[in-house]
Amino acid sequence: MTDSGTNQFAWRPPIAMGPLKTVLLVEDEPATLRFYQTGLKGLQGWQALTAENGLEALDLLRQHTVDVLVTDLNMPIMDGYALIAGVQGLYPMLPVLVLTSLPEGELQDRARQLGALRVLSKPARLSVLMDEVKALGSREAPGQVKGLSLGSLLQLMIWESKTCTITVKRTDRIGHLYVQDGQLIHALTATDEGLSAAFQILGWESPQVAFVDTCQVEASIEMPTQEVLMQLAIQRDHQVQPDKREDNWGSY
Repeated sequence: MTDSGTNQFAWRPPIAMGPLKTVLLVEDEPATLRFYQTGLKGLQGWQALTAENGLEALDLLRQHTVDVLVTDLNMPIMDGYALIAGVQGLYPMLPVLVLTSLPEGELQDRARQLGALRVLSKPARLSVLMDEVKALGSREAPGQVKGLSLGSLLQLMIWESKTCTITVKRTDRIGHLYVQDGQLIHALTATDEGLSAAFQILGWESPQVAFVDTCQVEASIEMPTQEVLMQLAIQRDHQVQPDKREDNWGSY
C-alpha cells in the first residue's frame, strides 16, 4: 500500500489563502489592457479591475478596495496626471505605478511629482510589472490603528491638531475620513459624502483603520468634530435605551 505522505498524486487539503489583493489597471488601448490583464492573472493572491480612463478609475476606487493602481498617462476624458492628482487628494495611501510610452524626462518627472511611486516605460515586461505590483502591494500603511475606536482616534487628533487621511475598512465597506488641524472636514463612502458619510463610517463596528499624515480635500463638514462625536453618542444611546427598558420592565 502506497504511503499517501510520499505519493505526489495523493489528495492534500487545499492551502488556505488570505483575502485577495486588488490591482486597478487604467489603460485606454484595449489590446494593451487585455495583454496586461491576462499577464497579471498569473499573480497569485491578486485580482484585477480595469478602467479605460481616469474618471472610470476614480469611480471604481470609490466602490472597491484597491491595493495598487497601475495607470497610463495619455488617456481621453481624464488623463493619468489628473487621476494621480485626484488619488493623492482622496486616497493618499494608494501606491501608484505608471506605465507610459512617453519618453523619459519632464513628462515622466511630472507624474512622479504628482505622487507616482514608480514609472515604467512601455512595453514593460510582465515579470517586471508583476514584481513591481507585488512590491507596492506589500508596503505597510504609514499608520495602523489597533485597539482604539474611531471616536477615540478622532478625539486624539483633536488634542494633537492632527492633519491626516483615515482609511476605514469593514468587510465589504470602505470609507475615508479627512482631518485638517484636528477637525473632521470631509468624509467619503461608496454612496455618500460629507457629514452623513461621516456618521455612517463612525457607526461601523470593529473596522480596520489606517492613516497617512496628509489631507488635500476641500472642506464639506462645518460641524465641529466634538459636536459630531456628541451627536454620534446620542444616536447610539437612543438605539440602546429601548433594549434596556425592555430588559428591565418587559415589553411595552
